[in-house]
Amino acid sequence: MLRSLLTGAVIVAVGFSTAPLSAQDVKVQKPVSVAPAAKLSEVFFKTVPDSLEDLQEIERQVTSLTRMAIESTVSVRVGEAQGSGVIIDNKAGYILTAAHVIGLAQKNATIILHDGRTLKGRTMGLNRGLDAGLVKLVEDNEVDISKLSAVKMGDISEIEAGEWVMATGHPNGYQSGRAPVVRLGRIVSRKKHLLQTDCTLIGGDSGGPLFNMQGQVVGIHSRIGPSTSWNFHIPVSAFQDDWEKLVSGDMWGAKPLGQNAVLGVNGEDTDRGCKVTAVTRGFPAEIAGLQADDIIIQLNDEKITGIEQLAEVVQQYKPGQTVQITFIRAGKNMTFEVQLAARD
Repeated sequence: MLRSLLTGAVIVAVGFSTAPLSAQDVKVQKPVSVAPAAKLSEVFFKTVPDSLEDLQEIERQVTSLTRMAIESTVSVRVGEAQGSGVIIDNKAGYILTAAHVIGLAQKNATIILHDGRTLKGRTMGLNRGLDAGLVKLVEDNEVDISKLSAVKMGDISEIEAGEWVMATGHPNGYQSGRAPVVRLGRIVSRKKHLLQTDCTLIGGDSGGPLFNMQGQVVGIHSRIGPSTSWNFHIPVSAFQDDWEKLVSGDMWGAKPLGQNAVLGVNGEDTDRGCKVTAVTRGFPAEIAGLQADDIIIQLNDEKITGIEQLAEVVQQYKPGQTVQITFIRAGKNMTFEVQLAARD
């Protein structure tokens, strides 16, 4: 995929210095919502909706959040790269995005609002390891930043698998006359530094926001999976925990997972390893012969304990390298050689 369609979120702020500050010099309040979240209907706590009334209630809640979600979602462009982002502070002008969208600190950025208006921004800090990035809007004589729609970051400590979420962004990049696209889905799994959902996303959505059903941002789109319904998001805790460093313009961490080698499986954690739940057509895993329900227990000499750890191990290798994958199929241990491919 062209770099112009890289996914990511952006943070923009008003006013900037050409020299980054130190984190110790930055004294700002972390943008965490302190207001109690609105109580949700019981339908959002069911395993599945079981009546027409349940579906109508879900529709009503999503509709009530749609305008806010669309108006706070922006397109972020840094050089030839573009992704999505979300405004979380319309006083300082901060926008959350993915680190791989903005690339470097202290770069000029172009921010396109939901209605097509264009603003200037400046990239701030980025944590490459977690793929978290920040941009700051630059003061504009024609657009009053304080009147832009902004949303709060939520508390992810209570998020569980199965929770309903809503994603917005600019699939295939910003398109004139088309507002950010809204998609509904659910949390598939939650790790310390990663959320997985089945929201349908494609290139250009990266950096866009993932909302809970109270309208708070709980994640930022980071990796678009080989399947459009296999997607990973940075929890907002990655921004909250290192807020001062991001505002000061620090850059740290290795490249985010998912930008180098790729295997092409979706999976879930089990006691024995990573159970394959889907194999993506045309990717290395399918070519090598891996199948759904295989349980991956080892990659070369590394024991595999789950899907997130498998992704981390794969990222230790380069595209084109061949690895041995040991797995259990129908109770028998098997080993295949797999040549890893490059992720666009």
